[in-house]
Amino acid sequence: MPVAEACFKLAAYLTCVGIALEFAHRLYWQLNKRVYDLEISVVSRIILSSSVATIPLISAVIITTGFIRYVDKRSISTLGLAYTGDSLTSIAYGASIGLGCVSFAFLTGILMGYIEIRRSRLADDYVSHLPLFIGGIIDFFAGSVFEEVIFRGYVFFLLYEAGGAHLAIVGSSVVFALAHVLKHPSTPLMYALNAFIFGIIAATARHFTGALWLPVGLHFGWNVVSGPIFGLPMCGKSYERGMVVSEVSGPEWLTGGNHSLDAGFLGTVALTLATVGLIAIVPLK
Repeated sequence: MPVAEACFKLAAYLTCVGIALEFAHRLYWQLNKRVYDLEISVVSRIILSSSVATIPLISAVIITTGFIRYVDKRSISTLGLAYTGDSLTSIAYGASIGLGCVSFAFLTGILMGYIEIRRSRLADDYVSHLPLFIGGIIDFFAGSVFEEVIFRGYVFFLLYEAGGAHLAIVGSSVVFALAHVLKHPSTPLMYALNAFIFGIIAATARHFTGALWLPVGLHFGWNVVSGPIFGLPMCGKSYERGMVVSEVSGPEWLTGGNHSLDAGFLGTVALTLATVGLIAIVPLK
């Protein structure tokens, strides 16, 4: 595929998927608020809140499927979504690595006295706040999947077709970092750097495994342990829907402050450990 054609398709795709996700997220939050205003059982609330959390994922998959099938005349499996017997195992491996790396950085922050843990709403009122907790997990899972489908899926595919593996890995990582900076422009430069490093790690795993399952697992494990498990700050706000709430202090360059663990050097350390873990399980060929 000529580079000019790939760039045109990339611009069109990112524009379409960006608009779709903007509307999908607005719809998600509106419906989610209505769900919690309904007089229904806890189980019904969990089912409904979990269902609406998948709206952004569904919109991203629809746009991506439309492009790969009708513009590129390829199957969706081309993007690394072909299911095999070890797909779930790859997701589990990736999630374990993400969980372990973030846990290491989290415990380091506690030992340094920069992270303090307090009780969450879930701990104070387990029944009424369980839907928020589970809805948060589904939200993070859906976000992990659609970001991988977008950046290590279609964006990676276009750049690979235009210039091979190196362009696909580096280029998709640059797009991934820029997308996160544009979404959260107030975040520090370290956030963009760590997003780029994560992109390199995930895209490399995508290339050598030929599938998105390991990157999806890594992304989900990383996000779910940061939010619903440890309650670390997200986008300048405390995360109140987790098992605990973590209050972060200390140098912002180190901890990321209220921006997120990804915005500090501890996040870089966690990414380094993730690289080591992936090298141990990914066949380099």
